[in-house]
Amino acid sequence: MKRFDSTVTELQPVASDYFRITFQWPVTLPLPQPGCFLTVSAGSGFDPALRRPFAFSDVDPARGTAAFIFQRRGRGTAWLAERRPGDSLDVLGPLGAGFRAPPSGARPVLVAGGIGLGPMLFLARQLHQTAAAGRNEVPILVLGYRSASQAPSVDLPPGSVICTDDGMRGFHGSAVAYLDQLADALPPYYYACGPVAMMAAIDRLAAARAGQADWQAATEQWMACGVGACQGCVIPFKDGGFKRCCADGPVFNGRMVDWVGLQE
Repeated sequence: MKRFDSTVTELQPVASDYFRITFQWPVTLPLPQPGCFLTVSAGSGFDPALRRPFAFSDVDPARGTAAFIFQRRGRGTAWLAERRPGDSLDVLGPLGAGFRAPPSGARPVLVAGGIGLGPMLFLARQLHQTAAAGRNEVPILVLGYRSASQAPSVDLPPGSVICTDDGMRGFHGSAVAYLDQLADALPPYYYACGPVAMMAAIDRLAAARAGQADWQAATEQWMACGVGACQGCVIPFKDGGFKRCCADGPVFNGRMVDWVGLQE
C-alpha cells in the first residue's frame, strides 16, 4: 500500500452515469489483484475531506495502467467524471484482500449488479486467462441491471450474459433468475458483487446447491479511512461478530456474512 500521485490516461463513459477511469500505475508497486481496491482524493484540496474507495476493474502491466469503474452520484464522483487525460489523481493502494482461486472441478459463476461490474470484470478476464492455461474451468459472467440504459458498453469476456429487468437487453429478468434456470454439467462456484438484496439471493441460491461449501463475496460498504482505523465499514456476520470491509475484506466467504442484518 502506498499513496502516490498518478496521471489520468483515459476517461470513458460505459453506461448512463457510469464511467471507467484509467490511470498510470507505478512499476515499483505490486500489481493489484481482482477484488482489491484503492481510494482516491475526489476533489481539490480538502473538499470533500474523505477519500472515495473503488474496486479495481483492470490492470494492464504492458501499458503500466490500472482502472476502476464508478457511478456519478455525488460531488466526489461528479468531480471524477470531469477528469481528462493528463489530469493528476491522488491514489492510495492497492488495499484489501482479493479473490481466491475456484475449487477444482467447479464452474466459476461470476455475478455482478450495478457498480459490482468492476471487480467481476477484472476477475472474469483473469479466470479466462488461467482457464486457457488449464488451471481452472472456463468462467461464466452474469450481469444484472434494471434497464438497458444501465447495462455497460464494454468488451465482455466470451460467454457473458446481460440480464435486464425490463427485458430490453439480454435475458428478461434478474441475474438470480437467470442462475435459477442455468444448467451445467459442473457444479457452480459463485463469486458476486452488487446490491445487498442480490447478494442475499446469491447466498440462498448457493445454500440450495448440493456441494456448495462456500462462495466469495466482494462487499460494498461506505468507508471513511479505508485502512482499518475508523471501524466505519464493519458488516455483521452470522456468528454474531463483525468484520471491517477495508482491512479484513472486502472479499469474504459469502455464506458467513449476515446479509439479512445488512438489509435492516
